[in-house]
Amino acid sequence: MFQEIKTLDRVDFTTCIPFRITDHNYGDHVANNVFVEYLHEGRVQFLANWGYTEKNVEGVGLTLSELCVKYTRQAFYPDTLRLDITITNPRPTRFDLCYRGYNKRDEQLLLAKTEMAAIDKTTGRPTRLPEVFFKSFGRELA
Repeated sequence: MFQEIKTLDRVDFTTCIPFRITDHNYGDHVANNVFVEYLHEGRVQFLANWGYTEKNVEGVGLTLSELCVKYTRQAFYPDTLRLDITITNPRPTRFDLCYRGYNKRDEQLLLAKTEMAAIDKTTGRPTRLPEVFFKSFGRELA
């Protein structure tokens, strides 16, 4: 899976998130768990760029159903995380977001994938994603 993320030939969105000194752990580098927060921030910015939120994608909500992270290099303050995000694997009720993270020197820090599931905001049950959502990214359902 991580090899596939590494070789994706398309980037749908890029954002930069500065590291905070408070993100360091006792090993004096940015803590691994903080990168999960950065992925969430990147995902929120990604959706906002297309006019969506995690609570409202064409009337349905999104929830994180899977998270995989491969850390490839330590990160240090002061620096910035550049996240390249690509939507992949569209399915009727789910899709994946693939992330590649780099520091200012363009050194890869992480590879990650989140699976996002559509939910009915009223019932909390799985629901179909509107096809117009995928068309925004030039994607069709598999």
